[in-house]
Amino acid sequence: MKWPIVNRKTLGFQMFAIFLCIILLFSVFNVLSIFLFNRGVQREVIQYNRLMLNNTADLYRAHFERIRTMLFETYRNAHVVAFDRQLGKTGEGPQPLMASEVLKAVRAEAFNSMNYLNNLLIYYERGSLIVDKEGTVDAEMMFSRFYVSSRYPFAYWRDQTNRADNYVLHPNDAFTINDLNVSYTAQLIPFSFRMPSSDYVVIALLDARTMYQTFFGETGDRLFMIVSDDGTLMYSSSGELSAMDMPAFEGGRDYALSEDRYYFAKKDPASGLTYVTAVPSADIASRVRNASLSLLVVFAVSVVICVMASLYFGRKINRPVKQMVASLMRRDPVKVPSAIQEFDLIQRNIGELMKEKEAIRKELLGKRTLLTSFGYINKLKAITSDINEWNDIAGIDEPFVLVLCQLHFKSKTVSASQLRTDRMAYYVREYIHIFLSERMPSSHTFQIENNQILSLIRSEETRETLDETLETLKSILDRDKAYLLATIAVSSVHDSSAQFNDAYREVLRMARQARPLDESQVLRVHRAVPELLLLTVPQEQELYANLQAGNRNYCISFMERMLDRMDKKGAGVQQLRELAGGVIARVAKILEPYGSDADASMRLRYVEHVGECFTLDQFKQMFAQLFTDAAAVVQANKEKQDPTVSLVMEMIENRYADDLSLDLLADRLNLSAAYLSVYIKEKTGANFSDHLNAVRIRKAKELLAGTELSVQEISARIGYRNVTSFNRMFKKITGIPPGEYRKSQWLKAE
Repeated sequence: MKWPIVNRKTLGFQMFAIFLCIILLFSVFNVLSIFLFNRGVQREVIQYNRLMLNNTADLYRAHFERIRTMLFETYRNAHVVAFDRQLGKTGEGPQPLMASEVLKAVRAEAFNSMNYLNNLLIYYERGSLIVDKEGTVDAEMMFSRFYVSSRYPFAYWRDQTNRADNYVLHPNDAFTINDLNVSYTAQLIPFSFRMPSSDYVVIALLDARTMYQTFFGETGDRLFMIVSDDGTLMYSSSGELSAMDMPAFEGGRDYALSEDRYYFAKKDPASGLTYVTAVPSADIASRVRNASLSLLVVFAVSVVICVMASLYFGRKINRPVKQMVASLMRRDPVKVPSAIQEFDLIQRNIGELMKEKEAIRKELLGKRTLLTSFGYINKLKAITSDINEWNDIAGIDEPFVLVLCQLHFKSKTVSASQLRTDRMAYYVREYIHIFLSERMPSSHTFQIENNQILSLIRSEETRETLDETLETLKSILDRDKAYLLATIAVSSVHDSSAQFNDAYREVLRMARQARPLDESQVLRVHRAVPELLLLTVPQEQELYANLQAGNRNYCISFMERMLDRMDKKGAGVQQLRELAGGVIARVAKILEPYGSDADASMRLRYVEHVGECFTLDQFKQMFAQLFTDAAAVVQANKEKQDPTVSLVMEMIENRYADDLSLDLLADRLNLSAAYLSVYIKEKTGANFSDHLNAVRIRKAKELLAGTELSVQEISARIGYRNVTSFNRMFKKITGIPPGEYRKSQWLKAE
């Protein structure tokens, strides 16, 4: 058997070519992805190392703060102070009982695993005495025998009693430690504290290696060091890295490439320490290369599989099709076995089709006119009308224009006048028929629905005459705008009456573009109507949180701004009504916990009210009344709110800046956190965190607009411990970052 895709015109070849085009297209996308991936992986690896260093720096900074606090508390310990005074008394030696109390205080901190201490020393200059976790010992003996360091001999610590600084973090050094029968070397970072005019110093010997392994981790070739403000190397994880190796970070960047390493730096402004990590550039290049090779292998394998699958499926589909075509050419259909169900169905019916072919052809020649009319009538079935009205226009085979007059009845005015809308529509239709017939004799006017009147005008009537006529008709209809408004939509020119259905759909779409005006409108061309402007999730949260708080003025102002924004973008009445329907439904949902009458009846009443809104001001008034009524319901229920919810809301309002949590409130109320969460949601319609964030962001907006505090200071004041979390939550609720909000408020003030 010949290969089915040798002939380029066969189905098999065409399918195979299509498969190859698709494979080629995806191959281009894949190659482009690999190219972009190679450029992005290096940035991701750099970002990863930056984040790792930031985390390490935060851990070191927090630990140094912990040690500072521990040093101060140990220094101010009553037994430590009393022991110093006792040593200062002439002729008296150290009291064992008092020394034991000092020893207890020292051991409590020295053996605390969270401090990562090798030892904690209190050096008393008066008696040249040291108290550490093992007991008391002569100071000179301590630093010449038990803790030996070339950098920190006894003379060094004796001079520290005359220094001016309180806290001093000393550079790392190797200490030879002789403990009973054990001798070993450890990398220690001394951290000392002394008050002015004091005769003793508290020295914490930090285990540098343990801190490094805990805060930085064993990370292979990555090196780490800490450098002080004056360039002193405080600690280095490897002897091959020194402060002189650190490159200059230009342009405010926090990383730089020097020789064969990437250096990342993070400076702590409070302590003046700079944390540096060095990563071999070969390591980053290796990761990029390995990832690229993996992608290329997957790409090659997928291409091979796709090509083989294309050949297989192309041949499988082409074979039965080729056999069926051959049988048709012979006019002798033969059933060819096929694994495809559709092919079997075609073959079962192909004989009958061939027999009926000639008979059908002859019948169609004699009934072409009937079938044409049938197709035309079939299109008109989409429109509700009396078929007798089409007698004069069914045979029109020339260009025409369709005019739709959509009537909008003002129900309140009509009801007050005891009029019927069907009779009003009938009179309007008769008037339009007479009015257009006088000026355009070829026009046909008929009523489709109770509020829809159609006029078909042949294109022999000039466009200028039609425009002038419709403007005159608009001015006449505006005389009765207290009862109804009309939207007049004019279609483009269509070739024949067979396109009537297309023209009808066209004018329907145009009628939906009517603007919110208290007058009839003539729409001649399609205009760009923006997509429905729905509220974003943060906007919804802020709006409905204020509604639940009973803040009607904010809700009214918010919706007025939203409506003005939609009006500037050219929104139509239909879009405003869809927006209003969504807001009404959500307000009703919020009012559900306050009783069925508060949501069901209000929703029904305002849905009817929306149908009476035709202008922007009417929509604004409707929303103002809606939020006023809803806020009144919320306020009335607040007055009888149960004490649990009242306490929670009071706590949030008064202690929003504290580390307030659901667990804390649950403990205070003697409830479980899960039950309290569900209870708050049921009673208020919002979660605890939603209420807390709403209050915090409200306070933040006040501080941003009324003070010159930095974003970080405001974040701390309102209870966010991380400025990044504050920025993210502020943008989520308001839609813009804090900085942009402050600028907008200052511009308004100017």
